[in-house]
Amino acid sequence: MIQLDTLTLPDGLDWPDEFDTSAIGQSVRRRLDGGLVVYPRALAAGRSITLVAPNDQPLTRAQAAALEALAAVVGASYALTLRDESFQVMFRHHDPPALDLTPLVDYADPIDSDFVVGTVKLFTV
Repeated sequence: MIQLDTLTLPDGLDWPDEFDTSAIGQSVRRRLDGGLVVYPRALAAGRSITLVAPNDQPLTRAQAAALEALAAVVGASYALTLRDESFQVMFRHHDPPALDLTPLVDYADPIDSDFVVGTVKLFTV
C-alpha cells in the first residue's frame, strides 16, 4: 500500500530513484599547504522519492486532483508509507514540476475515475 497523508495511491507506482541516494554527504576543502580537509556527515534528510504512474498502473483523476491539492499547500510536509517504510516528505517544488500528470486518454468531459499517468516528485525532510 502506498499512502500519502490520507490519500491511498496505487501499489504499482514505480520508484525509479530508490537507490539514487547516499546516506553520507561530504564537503572537501583544500588547505593553503595543498592538503585536503574532508568534512563527512550523515545525511538525515533530502532523499528524493519520485513516484511514476505508468500506463499499466495509472492514478485516477480524483487521486491526481487530491495530489494537486496536497502540493498546493505552501511548506506542508506529509507522512508517506511506501514499501512498508515510513517517510516524512514534501513536494519537490525546487525541482519543477513537482507534479507532472497527464490524462491517459483526453476526454472532452472527464470524470473522476478516468486515468492519469505521470510523475510525483517528493523528498524526505
